Amino acid sequence: MVRIKICGVTRIEDVHAVVEGGVHAVGFVFEPSSPRYVGGCDNLLLLLESLPPFVTRVAVFGNLVDVGEAVWQRVDAVQFVQEAEPVRLPSHLRRIRAVRLRCEEDVAHALQLQAEADALLVDSYHPEKMGGTGERADWGLARQLREEAVKPLILAGGLTADNVREAIAQVMPYAVDVSSGVESAPGKKDHQKIKEFIANVRQFADSP
Repeated sequence: MVRIKICGVTRIEDVHAVVEGGVHAVGFVFEPSSPRYVGGCDNLLLLLESLPPFVTRVAVFGNLVDVGEAVWQRVDAVQFVQEAEPVRLPSHLRRIRAVRLRCEEDVAHALQLQAEADALLVDSYHPEKMGGTGERADWGLARQLREEAVKPLILAGGLTADNVREAIAQVMPYAVDVSSGVESAPGKKDHQKIKEFIANVRQFADSP
């Protein structure tokens, strides 16, 4: 079974939609440069608390920074590209290290990073942005990393309902992660696209 994470959720109604769809994890973006940034939301703690048991709450960063005890105690995992400075995280938090693959040297570097991570997330490379670009990751390099890594691999980067089955067939990841591919605008999820994305992931799992 391929797990599903919907990232960049900013609204309560979207939380309800992804939960009803049966996702395994929901990502909340704490990167200030992102249009999906939730750090300034008045209802941030309500967003985090609205998820039921068995749905993983992921705090997503470009540079990992300390966001305070109130947030740390309400999330289950952190996802980040790099640590800007050492951050003391509660022991219950899982660490997902995001990597952007351009060449085989990046694969080798990612393999070194897995020693201090619970999972690796492959995203597309962008010279300025740290994620959420909507551009497709390199599936060939992602598959190479998945075959050589000992930690679970999560595939992100440009996934949509139209290409997710092909992506799974080529990479065979532990999980898939989608953000812009199920949106009508940045930070605003399209509930029909969510249903179609989840259905196509499940259809792949059910196919002989």
